[in-house]
Amino acid sequence: MKKTALVTDSTADLPADFAREHNIKIVPLRVFFGEEEYRDGLDIKPREFYQRLREKDELPSSSQPSPDDFASVYQELLKDYQEIISVHLSSSLSGTINAANIAREKVKGAIHIFDSYTVSLGIGLQIREAVKFIQKGSSTRQVLEHLQKVRDNSATYFTLDTLKYLYMGGRISRARSLMGSILRIKPILQLVPDGVAPAGRARNKKQLINEVVKKFKNEARNREAGGLAVAHGDAPEMAQKMQATLEETFSIKTSFFGEIGPTLGVHSGPGVVGICMFFR
Repeated sequence: MKKTALVTDSTADLPADFAREHNIKIVPLRVFFGEEEYRDGLDIKPREFYQRLREKDELPSSSQPSPDDFASVYQELLKDYQEIISVHLSSSLSGTINAANIAREKVKGAIHIFDSYTVSLGIGLQIREAVKFIQKGSSTRQVLEHLQKVRDNSATYFTLDTLKYLYMGGRISRARSLMGSILRIKPILQLVPDGVAPAGRARNKKQLINEVVKKFKNEARNREAGGLAVAHGDAPEMAQKMQATLEETFSIKTSFFGEIGPTLGVHSGPGVVGICMFFR
């Protein structure tokens, strides 16, 4: 039997070819437009999702996978693998890890659930590091120790084009949303272990990029950049500018560049750009 399999969820926004190449199983979350249900990344892709989001006044909703969704994946993998490492979006943002834990108890296999403390391609960076360690023959314990080191030395920031979707999702007041629109404020948010925290704001795209670069410089604290991932929701031009500036500043090549999927897009709306970097 093979030693260690990897599982994640659709909020990791992993490129499909990378997942196929390394046999990484992705458990989809679900998105709802009214009564219509879609599996994130399978039944609805980012481009279609953001187009529908721009056209509709009603905010869609999302839901986590069920324990049975995880259990079926775990049972199938344990036919060919001795152990499973299952890496998921932050438990402060979703109950997805709870569902994975329930499934682990049901399946009774050697399954290790890992809280990434992040989302999107921040999870992707952790999966990529796990793949490297598995390929060089590391034990599951060593892989998990490395994942924890990457997680504890990572920073994730998101920039939003509008406060509209935070308001529609009940995250901020209408007054704050209107004030942000009037002043054309573009917020910067940081993912922290217990959720999302405001980290700054900017009035234009150039200022936004400069602020994000400044924050990552502060995060680096004389450490070397070990990985960079950039993801966007229907904002490729802004994401590419952010990517180019960060690559030049930190002398690093981007590990992943991609689109933020529908589940996260429900809460951020179009125009979001997310950046994760880890240091060593």
